[in-house]
Amino acid sequence: MTEFRKLMAFGNSSYVVSVPKAWVEKNRLKKGDVLVVEERPNELIFASKDSEERRKFREAAISAVNKGEQELKTEVTSLYINNFDIITVTDVGHAAREVKGIFHSLVGMEIVEETTTKVVAKDLLDVQEVSMSNIVRRVDIILRSMLEDSKAFSGSEAESVYERDKEVNRLTLLGFRTARAAADNPRLLRLFGTTYWNIMVSKQILSHLERLGDQLKRLLRFAKEKEKGTELNRFKEFKGLFADIARHYESVMKIYYNRDKSQAFKTETNSKNLLKECDRLLEKYNSVAAARMIEYFKYMIISVSGILRNSMEQEEQ
Repeated sequence: MTEFRKLMAFGNSSYVVSVPKAWVEKNRLKKGDVLVVEERPNELIFASKDSEERRKFREAAISAVNKGEQELKTEVTSLYINNFDIITVTDVGHAAREVKGIFHSLVGMEIVEETTTKVVAKDLLDVQEVSMSNIVRRVDIILRSMLEDSKAFSGSEAESVYERDKEVNRLTLLGFRTARAAADNPRLLRLFGTTYWNIMVSKQILSHLERLGDQLKRLLRFAKEKEKGTELNRFKEFKGLFADIARHYESVMKIYYNRDKSQAFKTETNSKNLLKECDRLLEKYNSVAAARMIEYFKYMIISVSGILRNSMEQEEQ
């Protein structure tokens, strides 16, 4: 809701502006309370100084009637990312198992009530204890292990990679939730020692990391399908390309951690060279299987390029 307030002079060196009564009541403020004012380009952000103590739990309820698992997952996940603390799914019926599985896939959400007709989950994780930079690091560590176990294109490693990809997805959603909380509460930005812009950059990097994990999962799934045949054995040069992509990823993450923008510009050419190598191998091994493998490689390279671009957008802190 947009409201307009007139700026009024106060003495010779200050100006005052009134705040909406509804906002004061919503945040349970009273006369004499101290507000925190954060200055951003072209705007000021007001927040309660002790917003943690005044926090009100947000609740939401959705019905499972005539909804499939994917639709329910989308709705619950949306509420989770938008920082609802208590989520109730009603009319669960035979979908109870699927609903509980959805909640179990969300970090911090614990089922606190379950009946034959509803499932209630509550967020038990304190967002102040969550760091976006730590989430990125945890996802990075998992992806490095996935890359290591995928280099042989062995279907025997597929199941393990699938499970780790699920953890990447869980942490990514936690990162999205944390980013939304920080964007809505300047106090959290000060607590995290970061800026609104860098929180958004970290969110974008998590998106690219998640996509990278998805491509690794699909690559191994395809390798598992072809494991009994001999077709993949012909693509000996593909393993070298995969190793180059893994090294490129590690170089880009180092740039992200060190905020080394000068090195970022030099590294950007690596992505173009890797894409050219993909085209060369596709022309050499002209087959459906080769095209599928190259497709996964290209998406991986594009994801790493996204991380690199976002790394260059970080603000100094």
